[in-house]
Amino acid sequence: MKRLLVALIAAHLLCSAGPAVAKPDQPSAADDAKARSLFKQGDAAYAEGRYEDALGAFEEAYRLSHRPRLMFNIGNALERLGKLSEAADALEKYLPHAKPTERDVLSKRVQNLRKRAAPTSKVVLEEEEEEPERKPEREPKQTAPAEAAPRARPVEPRAADSGGETTLGYVLLGAGGVAMGAGAVFGLMALSARKDVDAGCKQSAGQTLCDASARDAVDRDQRYSLFADLGLGLGLLAAGAGTYFLLTAPSASEQKPGVAAGLALQPSGGTLRVRGEF
Repeated sequence: MKRLLVALIAAHLLCSAGPAVAKPDQPSAADDAKARSLFKQGDAAYAEGRYEDALGAFEEAYRLSHRPRLMFNIGNALERLGKLSEAADALEKYLPHAKPTERDVLSKRVQNLRKRAAPTSKVVLEEEEEEPERKPEREPKQTAPAEAAPRARPVEPRAADSGGETTLGYVLLGAGGVAMGAGAVFGLMALSARKDVDAGCKQSAGQTLCDASARDAVDRDQRYSLFADLGLGLGLLAAGAGTYFLLTAPSASEQKPGVAAGLALQPSGGTLRVRGEF
């Protein structure tokens, strides 16, 4: 018995005197330095919005150092990436190592993350489980051919009404009135020019002597007289044509289906020509 007790004491002394063994979760100096470098890289990537890169750096740093604080950073990156359930798991692992003043807020945050993740999981589960069985489609019943529906009767083209020629008649009458009014105005201007001619010309020794203003008045008299003749002539022709179309316009019952008439006026050399197009 004494020998056994002595052996145990000697073994204890040998173990105590031997070299210290590092704890399995304690990183080496090289791993710890590399983990710090990865944390800085992940922190920079997170600040720039590169959450995938940040998550990879934080996870590798945690693998090397096993520092609980890194689980907080991992949870933040996962939340930014929309992986709410995984973010809640990461923050829950950090919760026991958090400061007492932070635990209440952190615990509520984990609960909120799980609530936000629950609807998404439920929808996915329902889509996978509630897949209705497809029943074989029945062949359509053979039904007796329905009687052919009566064909719609073709609509006959309506007769072109006589409003076109009637409207044209009124247009011609209006144009004729305008033309004759313009001719009358130019006629009055020609008369005024003739008065200027009479005032600027004098008879002397059987000859008519005119000054410069009278010669200008003679030019105006000729020009205005020409415009007056053209206006009155065209106005009379247009008014006559308009009256003709108003008097000869066929009624709606006399029109042939699908036929419409149109007229065009073309002034040429002071004359008015009427052309019909069908």
